[in-house]
Amino acid sequence: MIAPNPELIKADERRSEPRIETSTSVVMTPLAAVTTRIHGSVVDVSARGVRVHFDKDLKNLPRTGEVYRVQSRDDIMLCEVRHAQAADAGADLGLKIVHWGDAGELKRLVQKHAVGKSAVA
Repeated sequence: MIAPNPELIKADERRSEPRIETSTSVVMTPLAAVTTRIHGSVVDVSARGVRVHFDKDLKNLPRTGEVYRVQSRDDIMLCEVRHAQAADAGADLGLKIVHWGDAGELKRLVQKHAVGKSAVA
């Protein structure tokens, strides 16, 4: 089970929906090259976006606007690259979730946080 760290949900977050920090493996497949697989880990997630980190250097950084199938356990999402940045011995990608097909642990995590937030408000 993927568990958020409540201390890592940023209190000063100015976004319309906060990012929930987590860590789980992910496999990304570019729709333009469906035989390619890129393995990384989800750093944080919200209802509309996901940030993924790769521990090794990618030969070619994904470009803004490219579309990927993103799978993490039971979650399957169709995502558009919003930004890509080389990082220490790897890369970070910011992805906009275009469609959340199969919902699994990540989707339940986001929904649980939204319900908890509205109960407090």
